[in-house]
Amino acid sequence: MFLTKYRAKDLSCDADFFPMFKWFDDSEKNRDSFRVPRTNINETDKAYVLTMEMPGIDKKEVNVAVENDHVVVTAERTEKYESEGLLRREIRSEKFRRSFRVDATIDADGVKARLENGILKVTLPKKADSVGRKIAVD
Repeated sequence: MFLTKYRAKDLSCDADFFPMFKWFDDSEKNRDSFRVPRTNINETDKAYVLTMEMPGIDKKEVNVAVENDHVVVTAERTEKYESEGLLRREIRSEKFRRSFRVDATIDADGVKARLENGILKVTLPKKADSVGRKIAVD
């Protein structure tokens, strides 16, 4: 299995203080970036298991897809807040995205995903012919 890693850089700046850097503006209307969730990758005899941190994400907000030779995990959390009496807002809506390159040994039809307590586990089973078998020595 191959891993394609993308690291988004958090570029934020006070656009009012530095008007020449307005393109660094961190307001929601100008924010098209996404978070790259931290991931552990384990291999067993029969599968690869991706364990990802997805805090505050609901099951219906997660999408796991196998596209060509990639497993793509995306999620979006839309934060609802009460504006009346709000003094400071730090919790924002977020997008998560992570992509992993996989080879032909993965059974794309058997991929399973489970989200529990902010942890997403994606199981990528190996094809039966790629698992191998033990040969007895006579």
